[in-house]
Amino acid sequence: MLAGNWAKLASFVALLPSLAVAFPSSRDFNLDSSSLFTRDYIQPDVDNSKEHPFSPSPKPDSSRWPQGLHFAVDYYPSQWPEFLWEDDAAKMANATLSYARISEFDWAILEPTDGNYDWSLLDRSIEALHSQGVKVILGTPTATPPIWAVKDYDILGADAQGRQRRFGSRRHYSTSSSDFRKLSKRFVEAMAKRYGSHEAVIAWQIDNELGCHSTVRTYDQNARKRYQGWLADKYNNNITLYNQMEGRVFWSSTYQSFDQIDLPMLEVTESSPAGRLDFYHFSSDMTIEYAKDQVNTIRKYSDKAITTNFMGAFLDFDHFKLARETGLDLATWDSYPLGNAEQFAWMSDTNKIKYGRTGTPDFQALHHDLYRGVAGAAYNKTSGPFGIMEQQPGPVNWAPFNPSPKIGMVRLWQHETFAHGGSMSNIFRWREVPFAQEQMHTAMLRRDNVPDHAYLEQQQVVNEDLPKMVSLFKFGSDNQKRNVADNAPVQTKTEDQAEVALVFHYAAQWLMEAEPQSGTWDVDMGGFSDPSMQYFPLVFNWYTALRRLGLNIDVVGPTTKLDGYKMVVVPSMPVISKEFVETWSDYKGLTVFGPRSASKVAALSIPDGLPPSNGPVRDVLPMMVTRVETIKEGFGDMISYAGQQYNVSGWVEWIECERDGKNSSVWIDQSATYYGYRNGTPATCGNKDGDKETHYVSAYTPVELLVSYLGDLAGKADVKTLFDETPQGSKTDLGADLRYRRNGNALWAFNYGPDEIELPAAPQGAKLLLGGENGKIGPTGVAVWSLE
Repeated sequence: MLAGNWAKLASFVALLPSLAVAFPSSRDFNLDSSSLFTRDYIQPDVDNSKEHPFSPSPKPDSSRWPQGLHFAVDYYPSQWPEFLWEDDAAKMANATLSYARISEFDWAILEPTDGNYDWSLLDRSIEALHSQGVKVILGTPTATPPIWAVKDYDILGADAQGRQRRFGSRRHYSTSSSDFRKLSKRFVEAMAKRYGSHEAVIAWQIDNELGCHSTVRTYDQNARKRYQGWLADKYNNNITLYNQMEGRVFWSSTYQSFDQIDLPMLEVTESSPAGRLDFYHFSSDMTIEYAKDQVNTIRKYSDKAITTNFMGAFLDFDHFKLARETGLDLATWDSYPLGNAEQFAWMSDTNKIKYGRTGTPDFQALHHDLYRGVAGAAYNKTSGPFGIMEQQPGPVNWAPFNPSPKIGMVRLWQHETFAHGGSMSNIFRWREVPFAQEQMHTAMLRRDNVPDHAYLEQQQVVNEDLPKMVSLFKFGSDNQKRNVADNAPVQTKTEDQAEVALVFHYAAQWLMEAEPQSGTWDVDMGGFSDPSMQYFPLVFNWYTALRRLGLNIDVVGPTTKLDGYKMVVVPSMPVISKEFVETWSDYKGLTVFGPRSASKVAALSIPDGLPPSNGPVRDVLPMMVTRVETIKEGFGDMISYAGQQYNVSGWVEWIECERDGKNSSVWIDQSATYYGYRNGTPATCGNKDGDKETHYVSAYTPVELLVSYLGDLAGKADVKTLFDETPQGSKTDLGADLRYRRNGNALWAFNYGPDEIELPAAPQGAKLLLGGENGKIGPTGVAVWSLE
């Protein structure tokens, strides 16, 4: 028997030189796995862990937030002489600014010493605004704990090198600190008691930019203690189970009890990827617990809307889960198109220059759709109310470079918010502050009180654009200009469901961070620098491709029901979550998965039998991923599809489009093959199983390939473009700069490019209301049609 096995092995080795040209699949070897290779050692794909439990929160209520298009501004009375307040409020009201967000950084003023409150400044500033008809979005100032809290309590966080964060800027607290949670809850309760039913308060913002400055993951002793308890709960207080699930037999890194486990930091070389992944999940849960404390406290005293301001491309905690667990009434986010275009290393230098004064065409749109979906998660729907809490007005102070926007871009960004269903555009800030960290950050007014570009462009939207769009709005009997901003549009709304859903999964980002298969291990940061494929850029490419096809897209979480969508795209979901299994198993339609999907199980392990993992994806898509590569640009690897070749780099998988005797190739996938290296081998797989059709893309692909491939699949799924046409691959491509969005019976077009663009023919019966004269749209241009 042994001699026979050695003979088989020798024949296998003899075949190795042919791999360079033939690339045979595993089936070509005809190996008897029961004799030559035993599988007894393989850990089964069993997940015996459990989710972190959250207590119930009050349910959200969309009626708490007024419908309509609301203009707002961020205002800081504590930074200005009191004699300016009422005059500022009058000017805000005259500019149709319905709301002012205030007080989100005022903790030291409002609680100057431990347990002693002074509400006098906040009382007077609210009254000054209210006297002019401006209502208040009241921020809980817990992002800025005062010096007495630092001196007398154990609240500070620590970075990945264990260095304690210090007082002097903001966000220096640890969400794992019991002291901080107690102080935060005590302050929020006092604030909510005083202002919870105040007629001037329209909404609450909890904290400010949760997790900004890399503060979700904190490496202090309070976090260590809570992490140990979190792990004990997850692994049923069974240290043997923990060691097995995390593969701790590797490098003798097993533990004997949970209180021995440290945070994943300052290890000699790469720490356990499963351990880091657990820590990322834990850190997200601590952020959500902290947010729940505030929401639950406010809700005892106030029936006003509650939100928090999320950020762009910020992935350290699960926003869908936060909205769902806290019951947020609406979601808001801080939109800084130029700062975001500049700050991310994955954005190409070419695009940083081309879009340096406009922002990239799809970054803002993706986040509008994302946070509309995050808001929907609170209501168990595909979408919910959302808006902008901070809109970039001009140069900021915090990016590597801080250029001015092109004239007209603030106007375009406001229109784009409303086109995606947003109900508020809040410009940061009212007046430039002449001191401290943000003194070079522009605002609606200059330091000398002269209106700046953001003010002028916001006034153009209010006084010139919206009156031309009057047919889309309903009016009351009061001042007409005021009603345009404050009354609900007849058709524009968030409830319309698109035909295409993109599933966004925060846990996919954490897994790719924990195990990128590329980059350089950095012990100081406790992770890998410069990985070849990151989750957000991957999602961004897929979303951009869909937008270039002229489609509306809903961005949803893994728990969102998929009923009614003709096409679902999942750019990546390495671990198919239990919640997604429930929603997707019932889905009847076309799904496209991207690379690394269904590639891991349990804590972070390769599935038994190779990916995709055992479950619904493997059941309907017979295929295997047999090897992965991470490669530099310039290797020459290409994918050939529909007569074109496209360079691929970063992440490439070797796939076989059959499994257990079943073939998964359908016609649209048979033409997508690797070109050059591994010439002719499949780059995609697809299979139809009853009412469910499933496809898989095996590489980190350029947008242009996705436009062609997803365009063909969208046509196959009977998806219609915004022009009521069937997509035809790359023939439907709108190009790099022109974008459309439909909201109800209104259709918007936006030009992010440097040149005038000829517009495609509008849908039949469309009535042009704004822009688009002579069938063209200029740089920074906006066009609006009524489709009634």
